[in-house]
Amino acid sequence: MANYMHKVSKQNLIQLNIMGWGLLCLVGLGLLSCVSLYVGAKSIPFETIGKGLFYYQASNPSEVIVHTLRWPRLLAAIICGVSFSVSGALMQGLTNNPMASPSILGINSGAAFGLVVAMILYPMAALPLLIIASFLGAALAVSLIFFLSSRVRQNATPVFLALAGTAVSAVFVALTQILALIFDVAQDLSYWTAGGISGVRLEQIEVIAPLTFCACLLALYLSKSITLLSFGQEVAVGLGSHLKRVRWISGFTVLLLSGTAVALAGPIGFVGLVVPHITRQLVGVDYRKVIPFCALLGSLLVIGADIVSRLVNPPYETPLGAITALLGVPFFIWLANRKGGRD
Repeated sequence: MANYMHKVSKQNLIQLNIMGWGLLCLVGLGLLSCVSLYVGAKSIPFETIGKGLFYYQASNPSEVIVHTLRWPRLLAAIICGVSFSVSGALMQGLTNNPMASPSILGINSGAAFGLVVAMILYPMAALPLLIIASFLGAALAVSLIFFLSSRVRQNATPVFLALAGTAVSAVFVALTQILALIFDVAQDLSYWTAGGISGVRLEQIEVIAPLTFCACLLALYLSKSITLLSFGQEVAVGLGSHLKRVRWISGFTVLLLSGTAVALAGPIGFVGLVVPHITRQLVGVDYRKVIPFCALLGSLLVIGADIVSRLVNPPYETPLGAITALLGVPFFIWLANRKGGRD
């Protein structure tokens, strides 16, 4: 009886700890959101910011800035943080590879390649077409990774997959730059390749937000199966998981999240690598908790990085992708040296 009560109290303590982290993340998200709306080249009082959000008047320049620039930028940061971190968590659980992420495995670069092809073939392409092109480019990158891993089979270690992803990413980056120069779309593409959300508009958010929401629902639907799969294929099959179906739906979800985020803001790297590891340290390996906490922490990371990008060299902005890389590259090197990339 004493052992049972001890286990119950321990579980309650764990639940309280998770609830505490969740509350802290929500408070932090609210505070960083306020800072994001406040920071900029023009100083705008919080009262005007509130009016710009809820009582927008086109005759007031400050309210116009809030409504058309800062508010869409904040929403874009949240969408990108959610998309890259959740897709990274799915990839790590699906492949049982702690080094998997959209940027490391070349998915972001593949999506950017799809974008440049769409820009060349359809110079006046609308955002839905760019999303489709980004999705197809990301799918091409995944196909190449699977092809390379199938050639080596048992030797497809986490480090091998990371190196293969780096090679595939380098090829796509080179092709993207060559095509951009040949067909004179380098200037149009520079916004995406640098990774930035300064020019995002509400019309773009209205297209991408529903796709991101649906993809997150799919991720939550898969969370129990991904938890089982992260313990190994044998365990997942033994407990009744349908591996083929889980992999197909998970792959589609990852491509949808990564493709839409890249179409919106460019290939922002390392968010999908760093955030899932931090999340598992806080809430454990149950993906029913990992997925929502990844969404929260990913949003915090991208909003914070976007704020830093505006403060480093005002009034100019540092590319958002450079800020996330400063955090992600050292973490990647540490992870690669840690037992060959295995937990």
